[in-house]
Amino acid sequence: MPMFSTELNDLLVEIYRNIQILEESELKKNRLNLSINEMHLIELIAKGGAGMTVSEIAQQLKVTKPSVTVAVNKLVQKGYCEKRRMEDDGRAVLVALTPAGRKVDAFHRRCHRSMIREISDDLTEAEKADLLRTMSRINSYFRTKI
Repeated sequence: MPMFSTELNDLLVEIYRNIQILEESELKKNRLNLSINEMHLIELIAKGGAGMTVSEIAQQLKVTKPSVTVAVNKLVQKGYCEKRRMEDDGRAVLVALTPAGRKVDAFHRRCHRSMIREISDDLTEAEKADLLRTMSRINSYFRTKI
């Protein structure tokens, strides 16, 4: 593999792993009984506003509905999510965050804002624009593969 390809590959793998390690560390430091996957599920549900169905969550995460059901049930047991029947269709169930879930989501967003601020503090506006453009291209590549 040419030098550029090797370095890019190593950087992508290392960045991915370092973000996971940092997030896991923050969860442990703050004594949150959550896995990274559970934290990201809470983040997704928060973005859904008033709630999301299991089908919507599964579609967004590109996983099966039974997998989402298991994960949501764990979050319900831990007190971070609740299930409620949709008013217009009593068969459908919405998954929404509890106050504890919203608090954890706010904590997670603060961690990300801090991380981004520390990464970008020393960058010029041109470097920030270049970084966003490059990261967008990388993200577009991954979107086409999933």
